[in-house]
Amino acid sequence: MTSVNHSVSKILLATDFSDSANLAQVYTEYLAVALKASVILLHVSERPSSEDGGLKEQEIQTRLHTLQEQIRERLVTASVRRSIGNAGDEIVSAAHLLDADVIAMGTQGHTHVPYGLMGATAHAVTTRGPCPVLGVPLRGKQASPCVFTAPDAVRIQRILAPLDFSDPSLNSLECAVHLAHRLRAGLILLHVLETTHADWDHHRMQGATQIRDQWEARLENLTRVLKSMGSSATSEIRTGVPSDSILAAALHHQCDLIVMGTHGQRGPERMNVGSVAVGVLKQAICPVLTVRTQKFPGTVRPALESVLSENSG
Repeated sequence: MTSVNHSVSKILLATDFSDSANLAQVYTEYLAVALKASVILLHVSERPSSEDGGLKEQEIQTRLHTLQEQIRERLVTASVRRSIGNAGDEIVSAAHLLDADVIAMGTQGHTHVPYGLMGATAHAVTTRGPCPVLGVPLRGKQASPCVFTAPDAVRIQRILAPLDFSDPSLNSLECAVHLAHRLRAGLILLHVLETTHADWDHHRMQGATQIRDQWEARLENLTRVLKSMGSSATSEIRTGVPSDSILAAALHHQCDLIVMGTHGQRGPERMNVGSVAVGVLKQAICPVLTVRTQKFPGTVRPALESVLSENSG
C-alpha cells in the first residue's frame, strides 16, 4: 500500500455541554482512539460567569474535568481550556494557537431548532477554521446513524467524498482517503452534474451525454488509482441540485461520514464556506467533515493530479 503522509495528532473538541456537543464528544473519542490523537476540550462563555445567568465557573470546571476523565478512560491524552468571548472567534483562535488538526463540534447548540438549522457558532468555525471541521448533527431524524451514546458503538464504515475536481475538493478527497485507510472504511466518490433549466434539443442532449462520459472517465481513473493504493473505492455520478444529491447519496449508501471541500467551483465571490457545504451541513443526518485547505501534505494529491492530467490530455 502506498503510504499516506497525513497525521491527525490533535483534535480540538468545542463543547457547550449541549446534546449535540455530547454526541460530538462520542465521535471525537472514537477518532482519537483510531487515529491515536490527543484531545483538547474547550468551553467558551460569552461573558464571565459572574455576569452570566447560566452556568457558574465552578460548575463549568466540574463538567469539563468530568468529560476529561471520561476521555482519559479511553487511554486518550486529554486537556482542558477555558475562554471568554465570542464562541466562534475563540474556537478559531484556539485552533490556530494549538495547531489543531481537526475541530470537532455539534452543529446545533442549546438554542437549536431540531431541523434545518446550523448553529451560528458552527457556521463561523466552518467558515474560518484553520483546519478540517467535524460537524456532528443531533440524532433528531429517524434515519440518522447518530444514535450512539458510547464510542464503542461508533463505526465509520462508509465515507462519501463529493468531488468537483476543484482544489478544495481534491484537498478533501486526500483527507477522505487518509481517514478511509486509517478507519478501514469504504470510500464512495461522488460527482454531481447540475441540471440546466433551458429548453433541451437533440444537440444539447448529445453534449450532455459527452460531458457525463468525461466525468465518468475521470472518476473511474481516480477509483483505479485509489484501489492501487489499497483503498476500497467506488464512484457514481448523480444529476440535480448538488447539496440535495450529496444528501441523497449519503442516505442511499448509508454513509457514516461525509468529507467535502468548502469552496468548489462557485468562486470566491461566495461566502467562504460555500452554499453547497452549507446546504449539506444544515440537513445532514451523519457527521460532515469540511475541508477548506490542505492541512497535511502527502503522497495522494500528486497521484490524483497526475491521473487528472492524463485524463484531460
